[in-house]
Amino acid sequence: MRTALFAGLLALPLFAGCFAVAAGAVGGLVLKSELDSSNIYETRLNLDVTKVWPTVKTTLSDASMQTIEIDEGTRTAKARIDGASVHVWCEAYDLDKTVMRTRAMKFAGTLNDAEMAKMIQERIVGRLENPR
Repeated sequence: MRTALFAGLLALPLFAGCFAVAAGAVGGLVLKSELDSSNIYETRLNLDVTKVWPTVKTTLSDASMQTIEIDEGTRTAKARIDGASVHVWCEAYDLDKTVMRTRAMKFAGTLNDAEMAKMIQERIVGRLENPR
């Protein structure tokens, strides 16, 4: 009886580590999100750029009343949303990882609109987390 109890206590740290690894593997989509000094939101995603980029285009297209400008080569999209000019860039920085940057400007590019950039960034991440 004592031997079985002792063996169980010795094995407990091993199982706890397995549970922690399993929980980490499930992990979140957003690895890091921050606002830099020039009011550009940067989000690092735990998802391949080929899955992020179509969602960016769809989200901007749905939010804008006008046609959006897309550059597939540099994965850049520009849209006019509620009087702001919104720019989103996507790039792969590692295998199955993406950096997405969002910037919004008002009044012909003279004033940064950090709230709009954050809102668009959150919409894109929300769609990636809950695809339709």
